[in-house]
Amino acid sequence: MKRKMMTLLAAATMMTTASAQQTERIDRHQILTLYGNAEKTDSLYNFWNTYVQVHPKDEVAWRNLFEVSEKKVFRWVSTTKDWKGGEDYRKQLNVVGRMEKAIPGTYTFYYSAYEGSYLPEEVEKEAKQYNMTTFYMHHDAYADSAIAALPADALAGDYERWIQHLIPKCDTVRMDQLLKRCYESGQFPEETLQYHFNELQGMETGGVYCGAHEGDIIGKLILQRVLGVHQDKILYDENASMDPEYVKAVFGHIGIAFDKAWYWEGYEDQMEKQRTIMRYIFDHSKRPVYLSAHNMQGYVLGYGLPDELKARLYNEGLTIRYSTKPYDNMAVKRRNIEQRYRLEYLRMPFHPKMKDTQLFSFSANAYAMNYMRLLHDQLPYYKKHNRERYQWLHGIFTDIIDRLEKENFDVDEFKGYLK
Repeated sequence: MKRKMMTLLAAATMMTTASAQQTERIDRHQILTLYGNAEKTDSLYNFWNTYVQVHPKDEVAWRNLFEVSEKKVFRWVSTTKDWKGGEDYRKQLNVVGRMEKAIPGTYTFYYSAYEGSYLPEEVEKEAKQYNMTTFYMHHDAYADSAIAALPADALAGDYERWIQHLIPKCDTVRMDQLLKRCYESGQFPEETLQYHFNELQGMETGGVYCGAHEGDIIGKLILQRVLGVHQDKILYDENASMDPEYVKAVFGHIGIAFDKAWYWEGYEDQMEKQRTIMRYIFDHSKRPVYLSAHNMQGYVLGYGLPDELKARLYNEGLTIRYSTKPYDNMAVKRRNIEQRYRLEYLRMPFHPKMKDTQLFSFSANAYAMNYMRLLHDQLPYYKKHNRERYQWLHGIFTDIIDRLEKENFDVDEFKGYLK
């Protein structure tokens, strides 16, 4: 009883403090920590659930409540393994339904309705059974309304969410507007764009870049469609492959035929369809085809591709190239390090550390770690054959490690690269 009273007092104090100043969005990384912490999830849910009853027009509070409620639903499904029951549990919490009454017509409502796969109560009552056409109609309508209402102070993750929605629809008009707004907002980290630039920089002219998800693609879209660089490269987002019109459009850019009957052949799951499309691109593209090397674990070490295709993948640094003929890919990797990649920015950032609000892309530190993991194998070569280049690359890695160490990252793995 004493513990419960203390919790209530703490919640009351938090609510008083929050109402005395502007409500703030829960940090994305704090949300991620809720996956394995039921007590913290329930505590946050109860706090924000009470808060919106006192402040029913506070959009930020509703957004926080929605984000936490989705983690409650996820935990429920993970525990019970009952997806249908998870939908019933979401309806029981009824966060979006209550939001619709409190703040209808707002960006926060449209975002939450889209993310929560919400159908209005009257639509569900009228529908005799769950109708996917009805669902997609409302789902797309919520997205359209959210994009139109996207606030000027939107975080990077919100931009990414709607760009993700527009990619498979090939809606380049609205997508370009969002890409430009996202870039000009300053929310998209410079380090992310630098990494994406270097991935494309190591590719041959007209190459095809196959990204596993939007985190591999959005930064490159900003580079191409906002900054006007590397426009010769063709981008393929595997995550959008479930839309045949998107695959058809990408095939058209690559210069290979699209067979609708082939696309709709039976597949066991989405992963099998993605593998089939990837194989088709490998087999028929006259252009060089690349994968992101930081997804190597999924493609090569995991179940992303069958063994005979894995044997034809050659690491060239930040990317992996598909080739039916063996070649000296290590020479290409060294060419990229020496002539193409722009790596000096890794030595020291000359701007305040940005808060990571991205939804799909890695953090600046994660990308810095990628450079070391993907390029360190050339240090022994340079140590033996090119002392000046060895000292240069060793110095960049040392600067990265020093910075990571100051931020309390475990750097033992990376120090091992320098021995």
